[in-house]
Amino acid sequence: MAVFDQIECVTDLDSFAKFLNALARDYEDNPDEWENLSIGDYLESIAAWIKDWTDLHGNDEFEQLDLKELAKIFYAGKIYE
Repeated sequence: MAVFDQIECVTDLDSFAKFLNALARDYEDNPDEWENLSIGDYLESIAAWIKDWTDLHGNDEFEQLDLKELAKIFYAGKIYE
């Protein structure tokens, strides 16, 4: 299953972690399909996409998302072995 298609399978933390693992494997297996090859570029692109998306569509789609918890998850990736 293509990594994009796996988004539909994300329903809880376990499936989210599985998706992240699939995304990491996709990076290793298909680097030519990735626009952003450094972690800095990747994170900056996520931030830019969020701004562009919310400018065009508003943030209604993300209202139920606990952004503080998501920020903790991303920060943990910096320090967790």
